[in-house]
Amino acid sequence: MACILISRFFSRVERVETCRISKCFTCSTWTKSALLYALLLTFTVVAEGATISDGMKWYDGRELPLEGRAFDNTELYYDRLPSNVTTSVNSGVRSGKHNTSGMLFRFSTDSTRLVLKWTPYKSSLSMDHMPAMGVSGIDVYRFDAAKGRWRYVKAGRITSSAGAALSLDWTPGTPCLVNLPLYNGIKTFTLGIDPEASVSSLPPRASGIDKPVVFYGTSITQGGCASRPGMSFVNIVGRDLDVPVVNLGFSGSGLMELEMSEHLAAIDASCYVLDCVWNMRSMTTDAFRDRYETFIRNLRARRPNVPIVMAGMSDVYCGGPNDKDDCVRALYERLVVEGWTKLIHLPKDGMYSGDFEGTVDGTHANNLGMRSLAKAYGKAVKQALNITTTSAK
Repeated sequence: MACILISRFFSRVERVETCRISKCFTCSTWTKSALLYALLLTFTVVAEGATISDGMKWYDGRELPLEGRAFDNTELYYDRLPSNVTTSVNSGVRSGKHNTSGMLFRFSTDSTRLVLKWTPYKSSLSMDHMPAMGVSGIDVYRFDAAKGRWRYVKAGRITSSAGAALSLDWTPGTPCLVNLPLYNGIKTFTLGIDPEASVSSLPPRASGIDKPVVFYGTSITQGGCASRPGMSFVNIVGRDLDVPVVNLGFSGSGLMELEMSEHLAAIDASCYVLDCVWNMRSMTTDAFRDRYETFIRNLRARRPNVPIVMAGMSDVYCGGPNDKDDCVRALYERLVVEGWTKLIHLPKDGMYSGDFEGTVDGTHANNLGMRSLAKAYGKAVKQALNITTTSAK
């Protein structure tokens, strides 16, 4: 991804060069002062090898400001986990890492039109309970300065494994956000703009949070079954609280293996959200308790100053906490007694509206359920990060 390298930083910046460097959330190669200076400016992204064709300038997605991609050492560029995930982690995670849930492009452009093209990783574009637009499509938001929030613009439909395109008019200078597929990955992504236009990164967020909130969990965490990517509760929390997010939700596979705590700890996060109870409900109470405690203790040992949210099971029909929810609460209370701070417990109460209309199948959230989940999880993350502002660039 293209970004700006401060080439000389003494008592003042003497010059700035654009180049392509490796940039991820764990990167710490810049001095703090140089990084701060870079964040205070909005820079033009200069893509290597940008091409002109069909009356437009085309940028490869790998040159655009991308969020939600936490690792550089990946098998494929748009993977969510590194290539060194071992067989100690279940196969659902190892295959699901190719899905792009939580990844998004976030930029500004002076172009009057946008053309977005992408090719999916998998040929299977939809599921029986989730449409292709949510599984394999994209959607676009613009920042409404008058309202101080992101506004939905248009979704990109996909009907062929060969790929799809979305075209739309654009108001020059308007910040743009493009959410990538929830249950598919992408092989390629290109952005087309006016030939004389450029693309710029956005300034630091009003929330002051520039490290990602990392969500680790289940199929619901991954986005099942939102109608389009922007309606995933993780993406809603990111927009509403104005924070970057990393989505490590894996369908049926959030099992809290010890190795996964190492991968989470490798991310320089602002907050961790643990949301795996659904996928661990078949474990015995003792096995669940032991695995959860081993996981969270290792994560805290690796990242002692990062807040952790411990979520209950987001089950609309349960009627109250089950034995696994009780285990999570009991562990939370025990850790607090031990002296743990920056620890938030999020019970399932309030995750859904209570009218049983929040799911597509009694389990997986529809758009209504996703909004309810976003309200509950957003409140917990806001508390964990002491955020006082709301939706902004």
